[in-house]
Amino acid sequence: MHVCLLPTEILLHIFTIVDKGYSWRSRVPLVALARTCRNFKEPALDILWKSIIGFKPLISCLPESVSNADTQRKFTFKSPILNGKWRAIDRYARRICSFLVNSTVLDRIDNQVVQVLMSAPSPAPLLPNLHSLRWCDGREHFFPLLRTLLGTTITSLQLGFTLTFPSFAQSALSASLGGRCPSIREFVGICVGDSAESSDAICETLCSLRELSRLHTGAPSTV
Repeated sequence: MHVCLLPTEILLHIFTIVDKGYSWRSRVPLVALARTCRNFKEPALDILWKSIIGFKPLISCLPESVSNADTQRKFTFKSPILNGKWRAIDRYARRICSFLVNSTVLDRIDNQVVQVLMSAPSPAPLLPNLHSLRWCDGREHFFPLLRTLLGTTITSLQLGFTLTFPSFAQSALSASLGGRCPSIREFVGICVGDSAESSDAICETLCSLRELSRLHTGAPSTV
């Protein structure tokens, strides 16, 4: 290998140019690079996993003896994940910097997957190096799963549903944002208050985001 290709920073720059987007099919060249040699493997994997849509890629890291798709084409787990299998997930989860979850993604996983993902053995967030999170689904029974993604590394948060205070679940989620994600600089969401009390709650939530520098309250994309 040429000496100019040895620094990881140069490899990351080259592999970023090679990367074509979210589609795994369009990322075949990066997969090939990751398998070429040891020097290429880690930088190529970092780019491959930098921006991910949904939980399917992480679930796919597990052997078929642990996970599969049921008759409704939903991902499910046949058994709980032991520590050794969690290490396989962590190896890739720590590389994810941008994560998108929408209704289609959540419709593809069953309650067993939700419970297992919420039961990770580490006290750290499920994606420990996440910077940007887009959650475009307002079903409140998925909020506990959303909380497993919230962490101190997040700087951009988009909630693709209307925060209609005083919904208890939404109020509890919003009240936790300042503590769970103190580094948020960009927040995108729709906040609707139908009373002075709910308006005060919205203001209190936004004021708890001490690092906030960009606020957008229009209708966010659900793509």
